[in-house]
Parts: sequence; structure tokens; C-alpha cells
Amino acid sequence: MAFVFASFALLLLNDQPLLMLGYLLATHAVLRTAGIPWSRIGWLWRRMWAVSLTILLLWPLFYAVGEPVLIEWWRIRVTLPSLLEGLTSALRVDALAFAVFVLLVSTDQTRLVQGLVKLGLPFEWGLSIAIALRYLPLLDGTYQTITDAQRARGWSPERSTLFERARAYVPTLVALVIAALRLSDSLTRALAARGFRPGHPRTSRRPLHMQRGDWFALAVSVVLLATAILLRYVEL
Repeated sequence: MAFVFASFALLLLNDQPLLMLGYLLATHAVLRTAGIPWSRIGWLWRRMWAVSLTILLLWPLFYAVGEPVLIEWWRIRVTLPSLLEGLTSALRVDALAFAVFVLLVSTDQTRLVQGLVKLGLPFEWGLSIAIALRYLPLLDGTYQTITDAQRARGWSPERSTLFERARAYVPTLVALVIAALRLSDSLTRALAARGFRPGHPRTSRRPLHMQRGDWFALAVSVVLLATAILLRYVEL
């Protein structure tokens, strides 16, 4: 968690695109060193490329300041500083996503929730985070399954107008909502069967303690935080 907070400070307090790119390369190196396959890293990139491309394309159009001017046509004006700002923002969003990704793939969900509770987060909130981390990917897989089943029955969302496309997705969304309600009911019964009662103190069979690796990660986080403050507020 300290690594994520320090990474956020480093990425949000600085505007150097090379720093963002370097951080992205570093997170990829850390993931590969930890044995995370390229297919799993590519899974996150497949969900981030559209957001990154949108930022890169729209930022220069709405933040056309500075010189030199690269493109000027009608009311469209693209300058080199605005293009660099768009690139920096896109890289920052990707770097923030990978900072969280490193935490999620390197930390067991149970340990993550225990750590948050240890920091003072109410157990009920920690449980909600754990459920979200566990079941959001499951709902995404359920949506893909429903979509494939609808296509096998001749469903085609490619319509001429936006309204017709929205109407075409209604059966899929209805099936997804029904599946989510069934999942919620099953989860409620499972929690009740395990004696979960909000507001009661919880105990842990294996309490968390700081290990050597934790102290090392904390030291790296402090260095990152100090670097972020120096790059942001100190003139070198």
C-alpha cells in the first residue's frame, strides 16, 4: 500500500513524460521478475489502450497552447506543448493503472484486506473491497458469455443508429442484471452461513507482521515519495 501511495505521489506531482515512461518500464520489469506472464500484462493493456488513445487525441484539441503550432485548420489548433501534455497525461494514467496492478497481482486479497483493516479501515469496508476485486472480473466473464450466447442465436448489435444499437443491447443487459442478482443472493447466503455480522470485532488466525521484504518495500516507497517532492518543489 505504501508503494502505491508513493507511486501516486510521484506520478501526480510531476509532469515529465520520460519519468512516466520510465515508471511504466520499471513496473513491467517488476511484473516479469515476479513471474507474471505477458498474457496477463497484455490483458491490462487491452483495457487501457482505448483510454490512453482518447486522452492522446483529445488533449491537444482542448488544450491548444504554446508554440510551435504543428497543425492549424479551421478551429483545430495542435501545438507541440499540448501534444506533449497529452502524451504525459496518457502515460500517467497507464502508470497509475499499473501501480495498482502491481499491488493486486503481488498481494493475496485476504492479506490486502487484513492490511487495510490493520491501517484502520472498518472490516465491512475491507470485505466490500475484497468482494469487488473477486467478482468484478467474474461479471465481466459473465457478460462475455452472455454476448457469445446471444450472437450464436443471431443477435447482432451492429445497427445503423445509436438508438438502435442501444436497444439491441437491452436483452444482454437484462440477462447480466439477472445473473448479478443471482450472484448477490448466493453471496448473501454464503456470508450468513459463515456467521458474518456487521459491527462485531473480527479476529485473524494469522495476524500480519512486518517482515524484511515489507521494510524494504517501505524504504523504496519513502525514496519514491522523497523523489517526487524533490522533483516537484526543488529547483535542481
